[in-house]
Amino acid sequence: MAIDILPLILLPTMDTERFERCSFSLQDAESLLTISMMELPPFIIHFHKLRWHRVTPQPACTPVLTQGCQMAVAEVVNSPALRHYVTRENVPRDQTRALHHYRIFLGAGGCHEAFAQSVYSSGDGKVSRAFASFTNGVRQRLRLRG
Repeated sequence: MAIDILPLILLPTMDTERFERCSFSLQDAESLLTISMMELPPFIIHFHKLRWHRVTPQPACTPVLTQGCQMAVAEVVNSPALRHYVTRENVPRDQTRALHHYRIFLGAGGCHEAFAQSVYSSGDGKVSRAFASFTNGVRQRLRLRG
């Protein structure tokens, strides 16, 4: 199976030079990646029902890791890393179907990756939790058919 990178959420700017800082917080499997950029209000990425998170510092980021997710949240479809995680952690089959691999590259902020049920944003350019959940469900049903 080929790995596909599908951008889901674009940040208000694609300019990595405007990145200032980010913070990651976790509370009850709801995680928040708060991104601060010059002259823009904070942009918050919500990873709903988070199972795993990793940050790769910018110097260690390869083009393969950052492809399609520069200043954008993208889903890694047919992710070998997600398949490996599901096998290693013995994730129940019903939970496996709802789990997705997301990435975002922030330039100096590195590349954040998450395994979560869904993703949505708040701040300028936000997408609602319901819409993110709906589109992820449609995408999953289409994958199961194909």
